[in-house]
Amino acid sequence: MIRESKTMLSNLERHFLRKYKWRYSLLVVDNHFYNCYTFFLLGHHDHDKLHYRWDLVEFERNKAKYGQVLKDLKDHCKLSIEFRDTDHLVHPGTDVVFDASHGHGFSTSYRQRASQETATEHR
Repeated sequence: MIRESKTMLSNLERHFLRKYKWRYSLLVVDNHFYNCYTFFLLGHHDHDKLHYRWDLVEFERNKAKYGQVLKDLKDHCKLSIEFRDTDHLVHPGTDVVFDASHGHGFSTSYRQRASQETATEHR
């Protein structure tokens, strides 16, 4: 077993506590911005609106190493795995201006850009 797999599995065992009324899943991100792969454990408690995320391992983009780490992960546990790729980011459709479930209990409406403000003043 390679070093990255050992690190990931030890972090998984440390954070995956199998608590009552908790749901766990895994997230694998192919991060093109930092040229790396990152594995996360996601946790969601029934009564909390917040999701918890723990970093398991991060390593450089290497297809062979990625395949080995993913194989070791699948052999170790049967949690569902979600894959994300930062090369294909999708805008949610509208900007978020109010999101009470993620700790924003106030309006986060965006200000107009300075160029738009001056353009409307000159009209």
